[in-house]
Amino acid sequence: MNYFVNWVDNVLSNPYQYVDEVLKNPFQDFKDGDKTFKNIQMRENDEFEKIAKSYFPDYKVNYNFIRQSPYKQKEPNYIHSDEMMGDKTLLLYLNKIYPKDAGTTLYENNTPMCKLFYKFNRMVVFDSYLLHSRNLYDNFGEYNNSRLIQVIFLQK
Repeated sequence: MNYFVNWVDNVLSNPYQYVDEVLKNPFQDFKDGDKTFKNIQMRENDEFEKIAKSYFPDYKVNYNFIRQSPYKQKEPNYIHSDEMMGDKTLLLYLNKIYPKDAGTTLYENNTPMCKLFYKFNRMVVFDSYLLHSRNLYDNFGEYNNSRLIQVIFLQK
């Protein structure tokens, strides 16, 4: 199977300021049809979106949000695909402190094929049809130390 997976480190110009700004704004549940995205902060035309567009100029942004996922937060999906959201999934890891096993696992036929590990200010990109999950089922952290990722879905 052919698929696209990549990552880029040191994406944001000033990630500490970016995260500080994010944490000053509220997170709320966001309903889209029958799906509820928990602890979401919707974003538009921010630095990460501009970077995403520079890497993928032929794509449009379907969604751009930051999710805060504290330890033990109930999530609707574990292993899932984002193909209904777009063609490419971009994740930006925004925690300065995180467990060593944190990150994203990609699957083929429900079997792990690739583990991408968390690093502050790392962008991970993969084809949205790929099954994936967070590496840590229960998320991590509490309050401003909760798992913090920015998600952008791109459509060709």
